[in-house]
Amino acid sequence: MIAGAWFLLRTWIIRQRLGTPLVPLLFVASGLFTAVSGAGAVALAAFAPDVGPATETAAALRELTGKAGFALGGLALIVAARYQWKVSATLRRIAPVTAIIGIALQLIWFDAIIMLHTVTGAAFLVWLVVIGTMLFTGRVERHFVALLASASPQH
Repeated sequence: MIAGAWFLLRTWIIRQRLGTPLVPLLFVASGLFTAVSGAGAVALAAFAPDVGPATETAAALRELTGKAGFALGGLALIVAARYQWKVSATLRRIAPVTAIIGIALQLIWFDAIIMLHTVTGAAFLVWLVVIGTMLFTGRVERHFVALLASASPQH
């Protein structure tokens, strides 16, 4: 997540302020929280037989950082959806899905709907692969170039 955010920050779309740097910054924060949660899960697994107050505290912190990571990733998607909607027909079709996944990721805070977390996590991963591929191949930038060309005055 952090590496992807770094590459996103380096795109001319962000550098030219056609998109917001808030999205990759939220992805960095999401990645940091998720990494802390993952490290906590590894530590808990290493000390699995030892149950006590320290283990319970570590488990609670792991859960909190994991949920925060998902929520921040979802917030990044909600913000990104607004910019996708403005660009082109292809990204405009993706924007509602982006927003829905982003909103669904906010539901991570509700343990009662744990099955939804599996679906939203998988949907988020698919979204990352699709958008990452579009960015890697230059497809997103072509849409922004087309937007700029259509917005510039014709002589």
